[in-house]
Amino acid sequence: MSAVRIVDIKGLYQPGFPDRAAPPGETRAAGYNPGYTSRDNRGRVYINRDLDGRWARNTQLIEITVEVTGPERDLPEGARIRWSARDPDDPFNELPEVHPGWSPTLDENDHDVAGNYVEPAGDDNEGTQGRRPGWEEVEGFALLDATETSASTAIEGMRSKVRRHMTDIAGDNLIVRAELEADGLEEAPGDETGIMTLWRRIDVEHIRMESAPPLPIERVPKHLDPVFTQLDFTEERVIQDRQHLALDAGTLGEAASRFVSEAFSHAGEPGWFCLIAALEPHPVPQARGALLFTGMVTIRDAGEGARRREYVEIPGEHPDASHITFRWGGDAMGFSVSIVTLLSDPPRTRLWIDPHDIQSEFTAGDGSVAHAYRHRLFFFPRARRRDAAWEPPGYGIPTRVEADVRGPGAAYAAGMSPTIDIGPARYFAGRTILFTHHQAWWDPELAQPRPGYEERTLHTLVHELTHAFGMPHKCGFFDYRAPRRTTCCMNYRTHWMIDADEQLIPGTAGRVGSDLCGRHVKETRRVRLEDNRGLRWR
Repeated sequence: MSAVRIVDIKGLYQPGFPDRAAPPGETRAAGYNPGYTSRDNRGRVYINRDLDGRWARNTQLIEITVEVTGPERDLPEGARIRWSARDPDDPFNELPEVHPGWSPTLDENDHDVAGNYVEPAGDDNEGTQGRRPGWEEVEGFALLDATETSASTAIEGMRSKVRRHMTDIAGDNLIVRAELEADGLEEAPGDETGIMTLWRRIDVEHIRMESAPPLPIERVPKHLDPVFTQLDFTEERVIQDRQHLALDAGTLGEAASRFVSEAFSHAGEPGWFCLIAALEPHPVPQARGALLFTGMVTIRDAGEGARRREYVEIPGEHPDASHITFRWGGDAMGFSVSIVTLLSDPPRTRLWIDPHDIQSEFTAGDGSVAHAYRHRLFFFPRARRRDAAWEPPGYGIPTRVEADVRGPGAAYAAGMSPTIDIGPARYFAGRTILFTHHQAWWDPELAQPRPGYEERTLHTLVHELTHAFGMPHKCGFFDYRAPRRTTCCMNYRTHWMIDADEQLIPGTAGRVGSDLCGRHVKETRRVRLEDNRGLRWR
């Protein structure tokens, strides 16, 4: 009796199997293993890669080989292999560690119009194919009657082959089945692949200054697995120390961008990011800003529409005022000062408050900063501003409240993602710097990392690497995990999160973890990095 067996899938990669195509001395998280058919449902097909794993824009495909068992004389004349393809459910939202509140965001297809979970449902791929229908003939195995979901190929020497082009969104998936087809043939056992999922594979050039402690890069991949992105870090390249990248915060952006451009040897090569473990961004004060005022203040607002904002006034002239901390009812919240206005008669200083911004409605885009921050909410001490709409309560801070006002202090960047300007637009560009001698992480007296260095830098690593996909920070959400203990790593530790009505949730500061929220997971999957002009992938 004849039967069909899938014996090889070129372009399919098995997690944990050594990639023989990797450069000498380097490893990759998945490799081509002849005979592997993703029966464990973990097989990866890389976006923008050819069958040999090389960069190929708008190309993601596999080549499947089947073998027909049984005596060749038993095959009727005209026997062929019938191929069929189906799109199974994305099982991620059904995992026990995923909070059900994120399920409609992660897989809308599994829910009714009201957002209630119904059941796992397939046909939920979102990407497009570079070829339609998705089947391609392999020389020697004639392809006939191809539709989007099925095709047939000739059998030669008891074997047959076909190529299948896949969609181009990370997390899309496919199962392919092969059966023997011929007139008058008794039913013969067929075979099918397991779930094959689209992944990105990105090489990350890893650079470390000589005195920088190692970064916990081995802990990063599991936090990006939900976005189906495989980051393969190169063996670190050690460069000379440079204690500070810039003279001050005002020149840091330009200096950091110039520094990365000089250090990043694979800049502009398709499929490459860069990660640099540096020391400090610029010289900073070793103490908190000087206390300029402490006492009761009145929070007022002025301006119209999108220019409306809040302010306080304190006695005396304080042109260096930089930060305000409000204390009320056991809570405390800090804000930066955006503008300082000196007034007279009597001498006093008006401090315009810089609100906390939240990007809760972001979508996958072209990698531009403008797209990432297109939709914004601003939270003031006593109001929320959305476009021109001004609505209480903001942080719900009383009108009359106790406040501390300080001058410039020791706060500074722990990590950054230097951008690239192309024409009038600014783009994220896959470039990440971590400042390992940040005072929160580094003990200068002992000249060694402080306790908890790895865990705290891990959060910043995932945060900054997510910017590389054009994603904004400060979404205001809890991470995707159940139960809800920690918040999305893209948030700031000092800010409160938001609820379903996009109002602030008291007491949610200081809970930032190392995982993404469900929205960051979903939208990062949807990003087409090849369209990001800042990456210059050609």
